Amino acid sequence: MRLIFTKLSLLFCFCVNAQIHSIDQHLITFSDYANVNSFYQNTYYNAHDTTQVSWEIIESTMPQEWEFSNCFPNCYNPGITNGTNNFLPNTQQYLNCHFYPNNTPGSGIVKMQITTNNEYIDTVTWIGTANLISSINDEIINGIGNEEYLIYDVTGKRVKSFLKNSINIIVYKDGRIEKKVILSTKN
Repeated sequence: MRLIFTKLSLLFCFCVNAQIHSIDQHLITFSDYANVNSFYQNTYYNAHDTTQVSWEIIESTMPQEWEFSNCFPNCYNPGITNGTNNFLPNTQQYLNCHFYPNNTPGSGIVKMQITTNNEYIDTVTWIGTANLISSINDEIINGIGNEEYLIYDVTGKRVKSFLKNSINIIVYKDGRIEKKVILSTKN
C-alpha cells in the first residue's frame, strides 16, 4: 500500500510540475501578399505559475530580402534574436512573429526556443508565405458561409461591402483567398 501511495505521490508531483506553463500553438502557418509592409500571426504563452523565461531564435530561413521581428510580450526590432522576462501566475503572454517580405514573394521559417525556469524547453515555429497578388486567381471558392473575412477591390483597397459588377477579393480569417463577382440584378 505504501508503494502505491509513493508512486501516486510522485505521479501527482510530476503532473503539477509539468503544468507550470503551456503554449497555445507550437506550429503556426500564415500568409499574405509580398507587397504588404509586414504580415504576422500570434499565439499565447500561458504562465500557470511564476515563470522566468528566456527565448532565442534558433533558426531563420527566408529570402535574403526579408526580415522578421518578434513580440514576447514586448515587440522587438528586426535583428533582436533573444530576450528574457518574468511572468506572474495565471497570466497569458502575447507571442508573435512579424515577417517583412519587402516586395519579394517566397516562404520563410522562424523557430524560437523558449526555456522556462531553466528547465522546460519549447520550440515555436512560424512558417510564413508571401504570395504575388496574381496568385489569388488560382483559387475560386464558392460561398462565404458565416466565416469572418475582409473584402478588397482589384487594386487591393479594402472595401466595407461587396462591389456589384466588379471583382471582389475575399480574405478569410483562416488565410484562404477567394475571388468573386457579384452581379447586380435589375427588375
